[in-house]
Amino acid sequence: MNRTTLVRRPALVAAVGYVCLHVAVVVVGAVATGGDAGTLVAAGFPSLAYYLLITAFGAVLLTVTVPSLPRGWWLAGGTLAATLVAVRYAFGTAAGVLTVGSLFALVFLPYLVAAGVVVRLLVTRVGGERLRGLPGHPLTRRGLFVAGVLLVATVGGSVLAVATAPAAVPPSDWSADRQLEYLERTDQRDRETGAVADRSRDYRRAERVLSLLAAGQADDPEQWLDAAVVLQHGTCPEHFEVAHRLALAANDSTAVEATDWVHLTYDRWQVSMGQPQRYGTQTGTRPVDAECHPPVPAELDPAAPLESVA
Repeated sequence: MNRTTLVRRPALVAAVGYVCLHVAVVVVGAVATGGDAGTLVAAGFPSLAYYLLITAFGAVLLTVTVPSLPRGWWLAGGTLAATLVAVRYAFGTAAGVLTVGSLFALVFLPYLVAAGVVVRLLVTRVGGERLRGLPGHPLTRRGLFVAGVLLVATVGGSVLAVATAPAAVPPSDWSADRQLEYLERTDQRDRETGAVADRSRDYRRAERVLSLLAAGQADDPEQWLDAAVVLQHGTCPEHFEVAHRLALAANDSTAVEATDWVHLTYDRWQVSMGQPQRYGTQTGTRPVDAECHPPVPAELDPAAPLESVA
């Protein structure tokens, strides 16, 4: 694309640039890690890079559309963006919806943008006069502005959540009960604020929980449930089996009520092995018989994770 195209069609250039950079991130991530999924998960790459790229794309859309819009649109867009970001820290359920929206953008946006580029080029080449005027139509610019606001507020909000989130794991010299309580709390909070965008946080939490279990330091039903909550965000059947057996043990005690967690962890365990779920708690798809990242310690038996507890 020449300089004239850059000046006259900045949104198109931004879209093409976004798709190309997305492909580059995929390739660089695969080459840099040798295709090792464990390294990718532990490093939080490339998931966080995708979030940053989408946020930058949304910012570019705002930059190229704002000058042509009335000031009222600027104020409305800024208010909406600030509200959506604030919601992440104030309303748990609504924040979870925004986090899911960010994940959908992460998965589907490259395809939508690529399809939009193809349609834009086809309209320019073969469309009639009315169609050729669509890219510059005020409604088109307003639509791009709204898309930019939503991308910056939802996906960019997740990036902000990662930057401001507390440490994923507590100091190792804390008592086991304090550590597990902290790990469970940050696990759930990350899913509300969007800090789950950094996959390495889940990795580090699961690694700490597995080490505590292997050392026999979880000896209370509340601790078992905290550990189960963290491990049900693992990556493999072994993680989910441990989570289920811990939730089951906690629920069998009289100290905690964990029936919902028993159902959820059981279904996730079964789905991760390609088996049908029983309680209908799982939606979408999940890799079958995936590798464990982090690995389960050799001294920890997933079928009896509490046998090492004195």
